[in-house]
Amino acid sequence: MQKLVILTLVVALAASKFIDTHTTLAQIDANPFGNVVLSAIKAHIQAQTPANEVNMLLNGVAAGLQQDQNDHDHAFELDTTTNNRIVEDLEKEILYHQNQISSNTQLRDDTIEALAVSEEDIRVTIQDIATNEQTYAREEATRNQQHETFVAKVAAIDDVIDAIDEAAKLIQHLSLGASFVQVKSKYENIHKRLTDNTSHSQLLQPVVAALTELATHGVNQKALTKIAQLLSEIRQQLVSEKAAKTDVEERQAAHWAEFSAHLSNEHTRLVERKAQLEVQIQEQKDTIEDAQSWIEFHTLELENSEERLAGQQAWYAVQSEIYETQTAERAAQNEIVDRLQEHISEKLSTTAQFISKRN
Repeated sequence: MQKLVILTLVVALAASKFIDTHTTLAQIDANPFGNVVLSAIKAHIQAQTPANEVNMLLNGVAAGLQQDQNDHDHAFELDTTTNNRIVEDLEKEILYHQNQISSNTQLRDDTIEALAVSEEDIRVTIQDIATNEQTYAREEATRNQQHETFVAKVAAIDDVIDAIDEAAKLIQHLSLGASFVQVKSKYENIHKRLTDNTSHSQLLQPVVAALTELATHGVNQKALTKIAQLLSEIRQQLVSEKAAKTDVEERQAAHWAEFSAHLSNEHTRLVERKAQLEVQIQEQKDTIEDAQSWIEFHTLELENSEERLAGQQAWYAVQSEIYETQTAERAAQNEIVDRLQEHISEKLSTTAQFISKRN
């Protein structure tokens, strides 16, 4: 509104060249500044001051206005320089915070994806550890059962071999002339051992029959020779069977030693992998938390910088408005001084008459 009034005054004064002196002076007098200047001129006229002193007064006013404008120009130039520097710094701050928010957001999002992969990896690893432990327990139980079976079967074979060896000794005694009565007790013990055996009953059946027949029909060299031959053959079969079972046992033991070592090594690897993943997952969670904290921090700083920038721009807009308004005021005041100087120089009597009649 103030600028509009000043603009109106300037236009009016510019058009005053085509208006009579009294109208122009009345327009000047209606302006607060013009009123003050006219009052000062009136004081000089009433004191009968020479016209050149009135012009000196107006020149002084014009010089003062020019000095004020120069000072205002300088101050506004400093304000502009300071504003530009502050705005540039704030824009850099804003860009910095925006970049930090962007990079930390990317870091957080990438790490969230990596965390999901790590959590799936550790889930699979834990499952693999459980499977490994179950396999080890199952295979170890199988191996222990194999060994127990081997020990039991070898013990049974050894027991049969021992009985066969005792029977061979009995046959040898009879072959050397011992009577059946002399070895009857031993015979009955051996016969019972061989008859009661369940692990090799089919293998032992021929010799058991031969021994039974020997007790029934009496001792003869031919029967003894046949029994001795049977005992030798059975013993050989038992020794071969034991050797075969021992070979299987040794191969199974070697296989278990190799397989158990593999399972143990795999278990160690999986446990180490699980520990690594646990550390990795914790680091990823810490990274996500840190990134989120930085996002929140830089978001607050960004808002603060944007508010400061908006405040600075608003302040400079006000300073610019003040500068433009005061510059326009001085332009109007200079126009008033110019018009008064013109009237005093060219129309002194009319001007003096108008000033004298003012209140």
